[in-house]
Amino acid sequence: MFWGSHMAPVNLTSIITKCILNRLRNPFRKMSIFIQSFDPITGCAIWEEKDPDYDYHQEVARSAFADMLHDHERNQKYYDALKIAIEKKHNMGEKAHVLDIGTGTGLLSMMAARCGADSITACEAFKPMAKCALEIIKHNGFASQIILIKKRSTEMTVGADGDMKHRANILVTEVFDTELIGEGALQTFRHAQEHLLEKDSIVIPTRGTVYVQIVESHLVDSWHKLLPLRDPETSKILLSPPGGVQTCPGSLAVHDLQLSQIPRDSFTKLSPVLPLFHFDWTGKTPLVFNETKELVFRANSRGRPSGVFMWWNIVMDINEEILLSCSPVWEHPDTLGGAEEIPWRDHWMQAVYYLPGEVEIEENEEVRLIGCHDEYSFWFKLLQGESNGVREVKPPACECSVHLAYPRSRLGQMNNEKRSEKYLKVMKRCITPQTRCFCFSDGSLLGLAAATLGAREVVILETNHLSRRALDGFVEANDLSGRVRIFQDIQQLPKAVRGDLVFGEPYYVNSIFPWDNLRFWYLGSHWAPGVRILPGGATIRGVPVEFKDLHKIRAPLGVCEGFDLGIFDDLVMAASEISDNPVEVHPLWEYPGKALSSPFDLAHFDFNERFDENHEQNFRGTVPIAQCGSCNGIALWIDWHLDPETTVSTGPTTEITPGERISWDVNTRQAVFLLRKIEAVTSSHVLTWSLKYQLKKDRNFVFSFTLEPQ
Repeated sequence: MFWGSHMAPVNLTSIITKCILNRLRNPFRKMSIFIQSFDPITGCAIWEEKDPDYDYHQEVARSAFADMLHDHERNQKYYDALKIAIEKKHNMGEKAHVLDIGTGTGLLSMMAARCGADSITACEAFKPMAKCALEIIKHNGFASQIILIKKRSTEMTVGADGDMKHRANILVTEVFDTELIGEGALQTFRHAQEHLLEKDSIVIPTRGTVYVQIVESHLVDSWHKLLPLRDPETSKILLSPPGGVQTCPGSLAVHDLQLSQIPRDSFTKLSPVLPLFHFDWTGKTPLVFNETKELVFRANSRGRPSGVFMWWNIVMDINEEILLSCSPVWEHPDTLGGAEEIPWRDHWMQAVYYLPGEVEIEENEEVRLIGCHDEYSFWFKLLQGESNGVREVKPPACECSVHLAYPRSRLGQMNNEKRSEKYLKVMKRCITPQTRCFCFSDGSLLGLAAATLGAREVVILETNHLSRRALDGFVEANDLSGRVRIFQDIQQLPKAVRGDLVFGEPYYVNSIFPWDNLRFWYLGSHWAPGVRILPGGATIRGVPVEFKDLHKIRAPLGVCEGFDLGIFDDLVMAASEISDNPVEVHPLWEYPGKALSSPFDLAHFDFNERFDENHEQNFRGTVPIAQCGSCNGIALWIDWHLDPETTVSTGPTTEITPGERISWDVNTRQAVFLLRKIEAVTSSHVLTWSLKYQLKKDRNFVFSFTLEPQ
């Protein structure tokens, strides 16, 4: 018997026996493998039977950065820079020997071949992708011109018996991420310059610059700090965060997001745009792996800095005429002339960095920004007063446990006053001085607030040790130890909990999909049967959407810049069919899309009923399309019903109107069923859907969507 983390045992022997019997019945079928995973509803570790090549297919499917290859501007600027570099070498009377590091599909190598390179060496360490690239190169007719080495560039050798017979004199590579250097660009370029390139080589791109801007923003603050929890009717503080939370430097992990989608009225610029770090990829200036810089600026306006917005630009060519910018829309060079659109990228976004401590600056005050980076990451600090020279600033490290326990979106959720107000108003109607309340949620400050609202006792199940540590800090800071008990193991609770109210937000650290948080219903039903439960129900809702760009992350490439990449499409599609859930989660507020119908309900769950994991539930229906468009996905979310009049939604923040852009909650990830076949629809179409769920059998929600004429 294999026991889950704290629930019923899983009989691994019976699973293996069943698999062996199936093998005997069909001896030509490949033997399956068993993958241990986590059941978000029960909280158990489970064993699942998978395809024997599951790991391989999963890796291939995850390599599908198709949105990067859909980035026409990126592709074209690499193409133009290659053409300039190869012509330059030929005009100098030299042969053009190109090295393509991290070739992926082989696209840049084929561009070099078409531009007339005399020799091309490509390297790709990921073996399935390297094999795919070889097939693509052969299919497009460049097999005799491109040599592909299945290694990391830092493992390559040069010489008579090496991977390259001689050094290259043109390097082309794309090893950048949102932080520019986060994928190891510094080491990649340095090694190439020292071991793989001639002295006067042309490097594409030639240099990069990191830009920053200091902002004040309540939205940004909400992702880093915790505000006091207040009574919605009296404004009295119900729960105060421990002092260390407000001054904690937080986590070093980058907060990457689409800055262009942040509402312009939600932040104030306190500084001009500041070019901070410069990287010369050509080797003419040595690359520094650990660097600290100080910039002095005059504040644009008075304010309390919340964080640092960051993005980067790269110069592609030796003439320094081709610029590729990752600037947000308000600073992008393509919009300064009045254009409203900029290239969409999910592979390169922008980032927010949080500042340690709290300072307040005056308009026109001289302020110093300290910026630091190591081989992979950046961090920042603001200083006031005269400079005593550049200071070393240590990387941020969370000291309060809150930033380790919860993602930034969860902190934003905790700080959402409208959301908290709905919960607190309903809680106040339910809680009396005699109430014993049981809280089945991770990191629920609202659960702690039940004690300050007058409950006799609050019993909290908190299985995550980091979240438990964070909650302990709140209990101590608010002197609640006499009325709050926290259990980390569900086995410590009695089999039948006796109490007056089961409460949850619901939120669980390990949940991925919106409906994973139905674990709240499962826990309440199994451990406190018959006790009043809040929320009392939930509804899974959906809407067909025309996403402006999001669908590109799974859209096939076909012909890309004149090269046929259909082999890559076939490889990724086959791997995805085996290893991927057709439903993904995304923060949809970052991805514009318009509704093609009114929202519809897929399933409703009444938490007063027992959660029955043995009963298969099937739901189906049809929805009329109300708006012409290109339907490329179905957005899905869950609404939590606190009482008949009060609902907390994890989806839209305003009423959905067909044909108009949907406004999504910024602190939750919605689910998306991206359609394999994108359909042009009109008001004569209907969306037919079905949803099936059975805990014991499928252990997930199975969705199906079909568009067809009425």
